Amino acid sequence: MRARLTLLCVAVFALAASARAADPAPLRVGTSGDYAPFSKDGQGFDVDFAKLWAAALGRPLQLVPFRWPELAERAARGDFDVAMSGITWRADRDVHGWLSLAIGQGGPCWIGPAEPTSVAVNRGGVLESFAHLRFPNARIVAVDDNASLPALLAAGSVQAIVTDSFEIGRFRKPGDTSLCVSETFRKVYWIAPQAAAELGPALDRFIASHERDLAALRERWFGADQPRPAPVHLVDLIARRLELMDAVGAWKRANDKPIADPEQEARVLARVDARAVELGLAPEPVHALFLLEIALAKKLEAVPHPGTPNLDLDGELRPAIARLSERQLQLLAEAAPLARDSFDTRALAPLQPLLEPGDVEAMRNALAGVRRAK
Repeated sequence: MRARLTLLCVAVFALAASARAADPAPLRVGTSGDYAPFSKDGQGFDVDFAKLWAAALGRPLQLVPFRWPELAERAARGDFDVAMSGITWRADRDVHGWLSLAIGQGGPCWIGPAEPTSVAVNRGGVLESFAHLRFPNARIVAVDDNASLPALLAAGSVQAIVTDSFEIGRFRKPGDTSLCVSETFRKVYWIAPQAAAELGPALDRFIASHERDLAALRERWFGADQPRPAPVHLVDLIARRLELMDAVGAWKRANDKPIADPEQEARVLARVDARAVELGLAPEPVHALFLLEIALAKKLEAVPHPGTPNLDLDGELRPAIARLSERQLQLLAEAAPLARDSFDTRALAPLQPLLEPGDVEAMRNALAGVRRAK
């Protein structure tokens, strides 16, 4: 009898262990919890999106809190699979892990006079960098609690607070003076490096194929749809590639290397030509598009900019540029041909701070020229 009970217990424990092993791992989503309308107190656009994606993956959702100054370190450490909390695309982030297709687009704003002498801003994010660049003579007060900014303004501790076009409606009081600049910030999801290969492309596919769900969430949380069809995503990916060129140029100057690198350019174009054929695209217009991107990249590399992140060319920048090129080609293969007028002012906005008007127009024409092979 004792032997039978022992066998029964072993069988029960084995079945329980098997059931536990079959349970899918939770999707660990990093959230700041302080940035409405994306994630505030367990609610927001990104929280709702995380629920949709976790359900599609068949995985339970686990929200993992983070503080903004810790974001990069915790993403690198793998404390969560993906950060979803109104993350803005930045060059120094794109070289580590995977930054998804953008789900929204906005820009920096501030509440207060046009030229304040003291400014409060959330610490550790893209808005802190904006505050230092836009208000070089002001006293910058960086805070860890984003939600505390309106109280600082109301108390007179600072003359202005920096926010963005998504959040300003929740911070601005009747009678407040406010200003916003061009909507060039793209909101993305940051897949941690350890999960990038598995989850990065899957997340992009989910975003691209669930635009209707995203539109409903934007209406609810942003008050406007902000549609993001293929032309908008394409320009965003090109802008990301070009924005990395400040760091490429800085590395070349620091290492006494020329801006022009004909051999590397030839290698890039050869890979692009071959990949275009594999994807069923006519290679000539794709070649022309990337030739233009390379020419514009060299113009950007040649001009030093303050605050450029210190990134390694071979270890960080070129792999990131190659990923963006591949994503661009895949999206072109899915969407081409695209009408020239589909690249409207909003779609082209990320290029405006980077390029001269004539270069933006040349990019628009090159994109519209891409077609499938006959």
